[in-house]
Amino acid sequence: MSWDDAHRYNKALLDVRADLDLVPDIELVWRPEYRDIFGSPEHLVLALRSRWHTTLQAQVEDVVTEDGGPSGKERALAAANPGWVGALTRARAIASIDTTPVLAGAA
Repeated sequence: MSWDDAHRYNKALLDVRADLDLVPDIELVWRPEYRDIFGSPEHLVLALRSRWHTTLQAQVEDVVTEDGGPSGKERALAAANPGWVGALTRARAIASIDTTPVLAGAA
C-alpha cells in the first residue's frame, strides 16, 4: 500500500466514523469512492472492526474483568464512540457492549 493509498484509507475510515458520530443510529453510508478503497461494504465493516480492535488494544491493558465482562475502559471507549460501535454491532461484527459506567473498583 502506497502512502497515498494509506492516506485515502485512513481518511475514508475517519469520514465514515464522522458520519456515524453525527447520527449514531444510521446504517453505514456506502459511497462510490469507497469501492476503490475497500472493495465492498463488507470489507468496510471489516476495516472498521479492525480499527476498533486496534484502538481498544492501544488504550486498554486488560479488556476483560475477572468475571469475564468488559472493563470500564472498554465501556467508556464504546460510550465515546456510539456511532462506530452501533454500526459494528448492527453489522454483527462485534458483540454488543453495555456502556453503563462501571463503579470504581468493580472492573
